[in-house]
Amino acid sequence: MNIVHPLAKLLVKRPKTVLIVYTIITIIIGLQVRNVYMQADLATFLPKDDPTLQLWTKINEEFQIGSTIIIYVEADDIRDPYVLREMDRISTKINTYELDKGKTDGVFSVTSIAQLIKQENAKPPLPKNLGGTGVFQIPDDPQLINTYLARLQAMQGVLFLNTFDVAVIVFQLSDEADYYQILENVKAAIGKEARYSTMTITGSYAMQQAMRDQNLRSLSIVFPLAAIGVAGSLFFFHRTLKGLIIGFMPLAYAILLTFGVLGTIQPEMTILSIAVIALLLGLGVDYSIYLANRFAEEHDVSDKITRVERTLGLTGKAVFLCAFTTIIGFGSLMTSSMPPMVTFGFGCAIGIFFVFISAIILVPCLCIILHFEKHETNHHWKRFAAVLVDNRKRLFAISCFFIVLSLLVLPQIKTDVNYFDMAPQGIPEVEKLLEYSEKFGTGANFNALYIETNIQGLTYPEVIEAIYEMEEEIRSVGGSAYSIADEIKKVNDVLERSKIIETIAEFLGVSTIILDKIARQGLVDEQYSKTFIVVSFPAGTSVETLEKLIDRVNDIAENAVIPQNGRVSRLAGQDVVTVEINKQIMSSQATSLFIALLLVLACLIIGFNSIGIGFLTLLPVLVVLAWEPGALVMFDIPLSIINITVASIMIGTGIDYSIQTTQRVREEIAKGVPKTEAVKTMIETTGWSLVGAAATTCMALLSTFAVGIPALHQFSIVVITLIGFSFVASLCILPSLLTSRFIK
Repeated sequence: MNIVHPLAKLLVKRPKTVLIVYTIITIIIGLQVRNVYMQADLATFLPKDDPTLQLWTKINEEFQIGSTIIIYVEADDIRDPYVLREMDRISTKINTYELDKGKTDGVFSVTSIAQLIKQENAKPPLPKNLGGTGVFQIPDDPQLINTYLARLQAMQGVLFLNTFDVAVIVFQLSDEADYYQILENVKAAIGKEARYSTMTITGSYAMQQAMRDQNLRSLSIVFPLAAIGVAGSLFFFHRTLKGLIIGFMPLAYAILLTFGVLGTIQPEMTILSIAVIALLLGLGVDYSIYLANRFAEEHDVSDKITRVERTLGLTGKAVFLCAFTTIIGFGSLMTSSMPPMVTFGFGCAIGIFFVFISAIILVPCLCIILHFEKHETNHHWKRFAAVLVDNRKRLFAISCFFIVLSLLVLPQIKTDVNYFDMAPQGIPEVEKLLEYSEKFGTGANFNALYIETNIQGLTYPEVIEAIYEMEEEIRSVGGSAYSIADEIKKVNDVLERSKIIETIAEFLGVSTIILDKIARQGLVDEQYSKTFIVVSFPAGTSVETLEKLIDRVNDIAENAVIPQNGRVSRLAGQDVVTVEINKQIMSSQATSLFIALLLVLACLIIGFNSIGIGFLTLLPVLVVLAWEPGALVMFDIPLSIINITVASIMIGTGIDYSIQTTQRVREEIAKGVPKTEAVKTMIETTGWSLVGAAATTCMALLSTFAVGIPALHQFSIVVITLIGFSFVASLCILPSLLTSRFIK
């Protein structure tokens, strides 16, 4: 009490001054929220020293795999001169300096059928229609266009479809390019020029940028909706505007402080950041509810300093323990090897810290300034409390029965890392990338096998034959494959070294289209010793199937015999990253969970100064974690990079309910009240606060359904369900434990 007394005296004597000073500090820090930005690259979920990323970096450095922006063109007939001309006009507007290789405008090259037709038309006239007209432009004659397209059959399925209703324009970007500005320029050009066709920007970079923009817009949607939901819950439970203000103001300060700090020291955010907003809105108001309700309960104490001192010294102690254990729960995510998990854990941890500080400082000040009082009794809840106490043993037995059922379905839990589930629904860039990958016969992601031989090794027929045979094996197991061997086989039915050298030379330094990735140095190095096979899998393939396909491809690569001392790497690329993340999900959750439980238990033992009470307080949380497998299987929700955080979240939030109930029972027992009556009083008073706390958290999370992100919906469903479980465990399991012989 001695430590709390000076703070209580300051808050009671100078409430307005404290409020003003805290507001100024919050505004200064909160201004840094402008630095926050979104990241949507799935590769960020793996550490930089991961072998998968290191191999991809090696391939990228060797062949300079550049990023691209793709325009997906749809028209009744792409051979229409008007369609071809508008494709050409857009290309020219973006690639303003065609010969600078991206040094000035950031565009290394542009490839489209419009460009290729112009090149064919620019050829000098030759007999038998083998040349052109000698003019570098799109011809008006449809027959001439058809003739040129017949010469460009190698580009069918790459730049256009044989149905002649879909084509693509591929902009290859330089490393130093301002990708975002070029993307905006492309959007502006399409908006102005596209009259005879429908054009949509796509490609992995465009998709990631669209996801970032949409996620930021989602934050602006989720925040006000969550705030309205929380406000509605507060008003329902307090029935006064004063209660609404006291519950909500500390939360608003805490969120501004949290994102201000993040904007200063860790501004990169992911889709999980949307969940941070909803969680803080839901969890943050709990502490204010506990403190405000306790302040109202102490209405018999006439001296306000003593009243605030009792509120902070008793309920405040429990709130401190709640905050500390919740910070540990979220902080355990920082042990993950996945950087976004670390960021999420850090954001939630400092968020809870500011929620606690804001509640401790602002709630007493607001209660004093607003003359907050609350005397009504909920008689229905009192009768419900009596039922819970009378049936506590039966409820405990039922809870144990459901634990057994849940653990039995544990092997049925699935893990899945579906990148497109993380994308907001209705984004054209995402939908067209899937459509592009399906219609052009390749997957939506880029993967590659890196091949090394002796110098000039790729010029030997037996090497090309071996690479081609390896590709055939890959195709037979369900993947698609493409390499220099395919191009050589197209030209030479019978492989001869002189013809191989001649063909390979054509692919040195030539831009080669590979979905939305392009090798600037061609498919081979200058010494004819290194190349790669592009491997892709059908779009939308489940992560379990992907893992099997990748394993099959790796087996093929490992067993391949390439002459000239040939060596084939394991597969690297975006699908491989997805599978690696999926493998780490379970181990990552297990590690963070174990660390969180140990630290929380240590805090409970120290906070309650009792090993027995520490264990009993943690037991309801363990019960909720045991119920989690049942919830996941019941809703058919897999563990993903989004809801992997749920277990740590439930430790942080579920322990709050246990701490509040245990602390109140101990207070009543200390007064000489029998244990059964102490538990009943706890349910009548603290139990009602828990109802309000759980309701506000659930209402905040419901706001995430306003944004079309399937993975976020799954996250909210699981968290809301487990919050309900935590509430049930605190009122149905703890009463049996707290009336046992372990509590004295």
